[in-house]
Amino acid sequence: MYIHYDAKTDYLEVLEKKGANYSEIHENGIYKIHSEKNKKIVGYGIENASIKIEALNFFEPLIKFSIMIKILRLKKGLTQIQAAKKLGISLLPYQRIESGKNNPTLKTILRIKEVFPELKLDKVA
Repeated sequence: MYIHYDAKTDYLEVLEKKGANYSEIHENGIYKIHSEKNKKIVGYGIENASIKIEALNFFEPLIKFSIMIKILRLKKGLTQIQAAKKLGISLLPYQRIESGKNNPTLKTILRIKEVFPELKLDKVA
């Protein structure tokens, strides 16, 4: 999973994998990204992502959680290393949480909520 967020423009791209893709407007600043190879939907592009992410139900909860953490980290101007240190975990586990490759424990989720108090856990699922 590839998650790219640009904090300056508040634009988010979530892709299964990078490749030759094209996008088409889905609705109100949300784009479906298709593979040029087989036309399959391989991701989404979202304008004003920090506002819209809570309402997007086409993402699995773990991916949505990862996206929300990444957006909050970048809006605070933190690097992944800085965020990991604040959470008391090493860089690799943090990167795996932020990329949606690791299912965090309840203890880690509660610590994330302490570091990012604006994270709305009720909006994840």
